[in-house]
Amino acid sequence: MNANLIQQQAAYKSQALSSFSDKHERKSNVRSNDTPRKKPRLESPAISKNPLRFKWIKLCVDRLRKRYQKVKKPITLEDLIKNIRLELDPAEKNWLFNALKENVKCHFDYEKKRFSFKPTYEMHSKNDLLSLLQNKYENGLGGILLDDVNECLLKGDEVVKELEQEALIKTIVRSDKRTVLFYRDTSVEHQVDDCFKEVWNMISVKEINEGDIESYLKRVGITLMSNLDSKSMQPKKRPVKRKRKVKMLNSHLTSDILKEFD
Repeated sequence: MNANLIQQQAAYKSQALSSFSDKHERKSNVRSNDTPRKKPRLESPAISKNPLRFKWIKLCVDRLRKRYQKVKKPITLEDLIKNIRLELDPAEKNWLFNALKENVKCHFDYEKKRFSFKPTYEMHSKNDLLSLLQNKYENGLGGILLDDVNECLLKGDEVVKELEQEALIKTIVRSDKRTVLFYRDTSVEHQVDDCFKEVWNMISVKEINEGDIESYLKRVGITLMSNLDSKSMQPKKRPVKRKRKVKMLNSHLTSDILKEFD
């Protein structure tokens, strides 16, 4: 073989080896500079299979609610566990700590590391409830559920009865049997004479259908609700049952040929 070719082959091999070593060094440097990724913490299988874990959350939330009604002071997780008299290991305490932080009824103070109850509305007395209902009435925001009142006030039912007796609020029971409280504005309430009630009941509206009422409201400038138009209020027609055609067999035979056998 020619000596020049041998020299070129040797130079090519040395260049290939040097380039490969440079690439390998670069990859190792990049890997060393990368920060190690933290693996996500997986829930312990012993805790995930423990049926009492949801009971722990319920007990803690109930205790926080009672503290909100009486003391209104935040509390640490250790003191909360002692008050409930739970016996938990460190892994279970860590799971409960994270679960309470994510609970919608718990507020966690990151500076003081303490938990407190998080009610739907901030109220601590009868006057707070009345002012909140009045504010909702003036802004057209509706009422408040009795359940939300009971989670804030220690004797919520008694407070509601007192306000009803004073004619300051009005209660309505919904179809799902939940009670809603509304502010009662006595300034818009008027006494109607019995004579006017009798005349009102004597007026017949049989000749007026839903379409006439809808057109009248549009002329006056009153818009209907989207789900309460005249088409949706009409009764649904029941589907008519069609009679099935039955095939007659042996229709080509006369009655003389056919005979009945007992």
